[in-house]
Amino acid sequence: MGVKISKYIILLCFISLISGSLGSPADMPKLNKGKKWNIAYYEGGPFSDYAETMRVLVTGLMELGWIDKTELPNYDEEIQMPYWNWLTRCESSYLAFKGKNGFSANWDDKERTLVRERVLGKLKSGSIDLIIAMGTWAGLDLANNGHSVPVLVVSTSDPIKAGIIKSAKDSGYAHVTARVDPNRYKRQIRMFSRIVGFKTLGIAYENTPEGRVYAAMESAEQIAGERGFKLVLCEVIDTNADTAGSDQSCFECYEKLAATCDAVYVTALTCVDRQAKPIADIFRKAGTPSFAMLGSRFVKKGMMLSISSDSGYTALGRYNAAKFGEILNGAEPGDLNQIFEDPLDIAVNMETVRQTGFEMPESILKIATEIHEQ
Repeated sequence: MGVKISKYIILLCFISLISGSLGSPADMPKLNKGKKWNIAYYEGGPFSDYAETMRVLVTGLMELGWIDKTELPNYDEEIQMPYWNWLTRCESSYLAFKGKNGFSANWDDKERTLVRERVLGKLKSGSIDLIIAMGTWAGLDLANNGHSVPVLVVSTSDPIKAGIIKSAKDSGYAHVTARVDPNRYKRQIRMFSRIVGFKTLGIAYENTPEGRVYAAMESAEQIAGERGFKLVLCEVIDTNADTAGSDQSCFECYEKLAATCDAVYVTALTCVDRQAKPIADIFRKAGTPSFAMLGSRFVKKGMMLSISSDSGYTALGRYNAAKFGEILNGAEPGDLNQIFEDPLDIAVNMETVRQTGFEMPESILKIATEIHEQ
């Protein structure tokens, strides 16, 4: 009897392991009454974080079987509607990505108004089964009762503070779900403070409600009070069709902050996305430690510290892909879990450490997930 029970337990464990690797029935692929599901995409404009978010989402959908497995292109820089053109040509027995169902406002306020109306019209037509809302602009434009199409909001700095969703546990809309990490930026700034021990922390930001959210201003203010350092702020022009003007305002701000602050927290700015290397050089020359909010791809370009993207983005892609699958399998988006925390794995650029003249604690190097030498 004992041998039979043991074999039975082993068999159950094996089945559990196999099913776990393939996904759960709640997110496994199926057709929409014999037809493919029509998927749409909407973004505020090109941003490299959107490319990484889409890459790992598509990879997650491949793992679950919604899209046939194949090699993906790798976009390191900002690109309009990342992977959308690729998706329109991908092999899938379950999903349809039509070129006309991809939308971008190109960071232009006037264009945003027109695009938003086109997207909402498309959603009201009944031809779309799920839309990916990429970033804060898209989330704000689609999280409303003007339509009932399921909305998967991804890659937002803080969807609660931005007003996209009501709370971490309740999006406020049955057809909307987002990803929330309530203490994400507090953990980053607290960790940066403990490593560097700065008395003044510089932050460049766009002085708009959305700009303050992108810069995690509320989190920065709270940790500044908690740990007793001073925030030094500099206003930039960022979400603007005039990219040259935006870049120049960024350079001016970061040169000022690098010269007057003990350290700089580099937040979600499109100008940083475009000019990460020359901005990192400003900090290197000034000997000012920097921490990039959005992950290790900026450490590879010269920022001194960030969280590791390798572990965080892979896990995030699986999380978003599972929600995508659950929605198409009948789950109410508003009922899905919205809390997904970034792992606090550290990425370090040692060449920047040396050029900055900062003595990186050996304890940090021992636990760092990524160490870059250039």
